[in-house]
Amino acid sequence: MKKKIAFNLMVVGTTMSLLACSAAEEEVGYSGFVEGKKVQIQSEYAGKVVEIYVQEGDLITSDDELVTLNTEQLDIEIENAKIGIDIAKAKKEEAEDLDKDYLIEQAEGAIKQAENQLRLLELQKENFVLKGPIEGLVQDIHITEGEVTNRNQTLLSIVDLGVKEVIIYVSESDMSLLELEDQVVIRTDAYKNDSFEGTIKRISTEAEFTPQNIQTKDERAKRVFAVAIDVSDVTELKPGMSVEIDL
Repeated sequence: MKKKIAFNLMVVGTTMSLLACSAAEEEVGYSGFVEGKKVQIQSEYAGKVVEIYVQEGDLITSDDELVTLNTEQLDIEIENAKIGIDIAKAKKEEAEDLDKDYLIEQAEGAIKQAENQLRLLELQKENFVLKGPIEGLVQDIHITEGEVTNRNQTLLSIVDLGVKEVIIYVSESDMSLLELEDQVVIRTDAYKNDSFEGTIKRISTEAEFTPQNIQTKDERAKRVFAVAIDVSDVTELKPGMSVEIDL
């Protein structure tokens, strides 16, 4: 009878040890969203929006035209600059007829100045047509046709699909599990039977309160560290997808 009791205790002890090892080896999970690098499109000049060539959700390539601003006032200045060149050239001809070297030099200087002014205005006009700086996705359009925009106002937001990352907020107790360039396992409901790998690229050096987009009040009250995981090479993961991260 004693032998039977001892055997049962040994089985129970072995089972508990296995469970403890299993719990110790269990992966730690966090959730987050895939985010694309956002580029803000701003105008160097104030102006009335004449035409918007894209819609939210459109894919664009570098140098695609996005928005045109009104150039009527600028066109008048360009025309005046051209007239100024003609006047300066006429004065040079007069100076040459008089054979006055100092008048010829003054006229040549005036011509050069007028030509430089024209070139500056033409370059400025080119900037009234805003073009895509990168290949990406039009996420937000902040203007409407006919609206007068201010200098340096954000007109559109473009997401660079070539640069994607997931930001997770890790508790202090799990920080020992993280190192830069570590590979982590990523899962998403969109691909239930697959898992992907990401690379830890940034680890915050300061704790912060969990951001407001975390759902429960208790979670938001915790101090955590922001961790950025690069998933740029995982074509299946798109900006906006929710994912689970196994550390």
